[in-house]
Amino acid sequence: MQAALRVLASFAILNSFAPQSLAQGRANADPDWPCRQIKAPTFSLASVWAGPELDLNSQSWRDEDDVAKLTAMMTHRRVPVAEVESAIADFKTTAGADANAKLLAAFAAAFQDLTGQRSQVLDGLERFGRKQRAMADRIRLESEAVQKAADQRQDGQAQAGADPQDRLQWDIRIFEDRHRTASYVCEAPALIEQRIGAIARAVQKAL
Repeated sequence: MQAALRVLASFAILNSFAPQSLAQGRANADPDWPCRQIKAPTFSLASVWAGPELDLNSQSWRDEDDVAKLTAMMTHRRVPVAEVESAIADFKTTAGADANAKLLAAFAAAFQDLTGQRSQVLDGLERFGRKQRAMADRIRLESEAVQKAADQRQDGQAQAGADPQDRLQWDIRIFEDRHRTASYVCEAPALIEQRIGAIARAVQKAL
């Protein structure tokens, strides 16, 4: 009876991983994507920016200490958005005649940096998804071994050796812990997008 319950538990865990891709259907065909959120590989500047054209490839901001400092505030995700918005407003009043150009340079650099961070998070989630899929396959095999061992015990044919339930229980625990951790990380891409959007609005308001 206990073995049967272990098998049912293992399949319940596996089903908590698989439906994410099924629920998203054709909108997300990546089998390694472990999140319920739909995967969006890229983030468009046009989705948050309606201001002047930005030079996303310029590195001139690195040569201006005030612009580099503001860019660092924008891109450091531990800095609250409210502080960044306040810094943008203050920058506008203290940066002089070139304030607008500097604000645009800072935001362009921050956009590039934050979208790069977002891409790194996506890559990490995909690697995690591949590991979870591999563990899910292993749990399925272990579940079959548990069921086979239970059947053998019922038939009086149980063989000596390690109980496959021990390995199954351990792997299920690891799978669950990783799954819970991923649920938090899966929020990161959207949080980065929200940060970019808030900074874009603050810059446009200050221009």
